[in-house]
Amino acid sequence: MAASSAMAVPAPGATGLEVFASPTRVVLGRDKAVSLEVHVPPETGALRVAASSGHFAEERLAHGVVRTFLWTPPPVRHPLVAVFLFWVEAADGPPAVTVLRLALLGQTTLDVATSPGASVTVLVGETHFGPVQADGKGKARVLLEVPPGVASARVLATRGELRTDASAPLDVPKVSPHVAALTPAPLPAQGGWLLVAGEGPLDVARLKLRIEGGRAEAAEVGDIARFRVTPAEDAASVTAVVQADGAGDGVRAHAEVFRVVVTRHPAAEAPPASVVDAPWRPSLQVLAGGVFARGDNSGPFGALGVALTAPGWERRLAAELEVGVRAASFQGTVGSLGAVRSQVLAVPVLVSARVELLRGAALSLYGRAGGGVAPFRHRLQSDFPAEVKESKLSGMGLLAIQGAYRFGRWSALGELRGAWAPASTPWLDAQLGGVSALVGMRFEP
Repeated sequence: MAASSAMAVPAPGATGLEVFASPTRVVLGRDKAVSLEVHVPPETGALRVAASSGHFAEERLAHGVVRTFLWTPPPVRHPLVAVFLFWVEAADGPPAVTVLRLALLGQTTLDVATSPGASVTVLVGETHFGPVQADGKGKARVLLEVPPGVASARVLATRGELRTDASAPLDVPKVSPHVAALTPAPLPAQGGWLLVAGEGPLDVARLKLRIEGGRAEAAEVGDIARFRVTPAEDAASVTAVVQADGAGDGVRAHAEVFRVVVTRHPAAEAPPASVVDAPWRPSLQVLAGGVFARGDNSGPFGALGVALTAPGWERRLAAELEVGVRAASFQGTVGSLGAVRSQVLAVPVLVSARVELLRGAALSLYGRAGGGVAPFRHRLQSDFPAEVKESKLSGMGLLAIQGAYRFGRWSALGELRGAWAPASTPWLDAQLGGVSALVGMRFEP
């Protein structure tokens, strides 16, 4: 079986960039990370990257003549090609782009039926796998690494003087990877560029575009397709969905819109001044799920929140206010109290900060941290005393990881949260915090 090579292979482009991938032989399911080392001319501005699949730790690097992006391959096993775009945003006109296409090998197992005890070797292209000895029923299983574009394997079986040479089809799905990116980010109100690339030169007639929040016109098609994108007058963001005929799901590119408001001083005759309109942007989200805590403290949880996203730092930071409902109950027998039913209902009011840690075309990963108060009410019913009702104020702190998938102004949310909120009274010792698994939606008007 061939070994994985760590040699770097350059992908030169018109930008003067050189890209080196390590390893160059990537096997899906085995290789968990790929290093993409980009050599740039001195004094090059911020370098951006986009990929047809997988995700990056960072999609923008600004310093040094050597910049290294760490890329995680997609969680699939079938072979495909990963298409990468590297570019430096241009002040005028479309940016020059370097394209790298990296073959990702898939893993599969080929079941072979032959003579009992035969030695089986499988050839995939020029690579040998095996030999594997067939069992007493003539069955052999050979683990293969399959590059993109290979639909069959050659099976060689030997037993003594008997040799067989046969072709075996490989169940490989047909995929046509594409990558799309909007630049610059954020988009100026006067417009920007949509960059699209695939496994090879593109036929614009086979590309289907849907632009949410703007319009697009083809400007140049070849190895890379460039479209001039103009945001709608009132659009806060633009999302481009690109689909090639027969390619299955489309690829998305998303960018916020940067607007300039022109004002004129009433007493001045000078030309109008440009003022950046950079408001805080509101959003509304709802989450629901369950809390898992020690003892009988587990229970349902739901929350409604509002957020304001700050205008700076590429809009990665937001302030949030959340109001939730948390419930827990216990029913059983407790010592001299006899049969007991205890119910706790809390209404946490929390403030938090949300930071966008990773940003893709449609997917984002956030970190959240905050705290607040959690007023609660406890109701205890037992044989003695007959009933107790009490209320108290507790504190609550939270840390959470949240994932979001955007489609237009809506985002689907998934969140894993840890919270701490002890609740104690003469009749109660509970934990309103715990580990929460939540799902929900966010709307950005």
